[in-house]
Amino acid sequence: MRILQIGCGGVGSFFIQELAECIEQELIDLFNMHITIADQDIVELNQIKYQNFTLEEVGMNKADALAKRFSKYGTEAFQKRIDVEKQLRGYDIIILCVDNEKTRHMVIQYCHKHDAEFIDLRATGRRFFAMPKTTLKDNLRFVDINDAKEYSCQEKRDLQKGHIQKCNKIAALVGIQMLLNLMRGNSNKTISLAI
Repeated sequence: MRILQIGCGGVGSFFIQELAECIEQELIDLFNMHITIADQDIVELNQIKYQNFTLEEVGMNKADALAKRFSKYGTEAFQKRIDVEKQLRGYDIIILCVDNEKTRHMVIQYCHKHDAEFIDLRATGRRFFAMPKTTLKDNLRFVDINDAKEYSCQEKRDLQKGHIQKCNKIAALVGIQMLLNLMRGNSNKTISLAI
């Protein structure tokens, strides 16, 4: 099974850690898996409060930092933005931890066209959202292709107050359970929650 995780920030940096834990617990068989994590961003000092990075990783590419940390699981880094369909070829499951609608739209369209699975994970402040592949119409209901804004897993006003919210970790945990469900042949449901 080939997994592509797109995004290694607030949700993605915790998702890969939970995936590694599932491998350690033998809930997922590493020998039948190839994991690629993709992100073009650099770890910033202010992000380590709410993303899964260390002081030593500040200034490194996010995908590379996490691939090195989780290298014993065969994790491979792709240090560029995923922005064309050909970058999605060959993957069985795509985990969306992205902060933009254009990539999300492209992945959903691709997966429906090429019979690949996806799990879409999002978090902003005290809200999180997790969506499995259902129907193209239902999946695209939750994508605004005209929204060019890139989002953070934290609300700006919360950060200004020094408040760190944890829904990015919750989204990562829900995503891992959805991946386990998918691998076990169980269905998933869309979850949207504000805490």
